[in-house]
Amino acid sequence: EELRHLRIKDGAEGKELWTIYQKSMGGTKGDKTKPRRLHPLLIEDLDGNTIDWKLQQRLEIGESLPPLGQKGKGGEALRTHLRRKNVWNVLCKEAEMIGEVLVPYTFRHRYAKASHAAGIPLTNIAAAMGHTTEVHHQSYARFIPDGTADLYAKRNARVA
Repeated sequence: EELRHLRIKDGAEGKELWTIYQKSMGGTKGDKTKPRRLHPLLIEDLDGNTIDWKLQQRLEIGESLPPLGQKGKGGEALRTHLRRKNVWNVLCKEAEMIGEVLVPYTFRHRYAKASHAAGIPLTNIAAAMGHTTEVHHQSYARFIPDGTADLYAKRNARVA
């Protein structure tokens, strides 16, 4: 749904991508997110090549987004759009083979996971995603590195 509310704004260092969508922020009942700047997080393909979808630049030149259907039904419309794409269906089958489910919201989960893996502080990730640190921790705790594996590996290396 947030895709309907993307805007390009003038920032201190040039054009910036923002969302003006107000959704529940979590925490205090009725709190809504404020408009916020969106921060791209580049990803790598399986060969280690950086992928930059250049969303801001594509919006600036007027490239259209996938159809979003009726207001409040953007997620459903995106799901329908993706299901019509062969690559999405292949990815869904691959996810199923490893016991996972691929849904449009997976993009948001991927953003949280990659942000944590990059070492970005939890408070900054929560702010970028538009919710409180408490809500972020409840929803994305599985992506927060805790260092447990490293501690055991270091101990095992000492005694081996």
